[in-house]
Amino acid sequence: MDKSKIALAIGAGSESLIAIRYAKKLGLKVIAFDGDASALGLREADISYIVDISQPKLIISKLNSDGFIPNLILPTLIGRCLISIGALNDYYNLSGFSYDIADICTDKLKFANALNSPKNWGG
Repeated sequence: MDKSKIALAIGAGSESLIAIRYAKKLGLKVIAFDGDASALGLREADISYIVDISQPKLIISKLNSDGFIPNLILPTLIGRCLISIGALNDYYNLSGFSYDIADICTDKLKFANALNSPKNWGG
């Protein structure tokens, strides 16, 4: 079996191309996920899946069913779907932000409440 380190691209639009190409140049196997079959990064990656990236359980299911364990997640611009990266970090024990932190940071009301909570500032 191929022992290459695996990098995930969660969201494979044109903005992901730089990260995907750089990861491949470093010798990483890149697996890309996007809900849009025409996303440019899907063609650039080593392995691609057309999956709703707002559903981390679908991403995990695809990875597990094909026996892939990611080593890292590439930085891509995906807005609210950052929660999927947090969920993947939690599930695979990767370095990076958690689902809970991503959820707070991508929801304006939760973020404002977190900023205004005395417990977050030692109060």
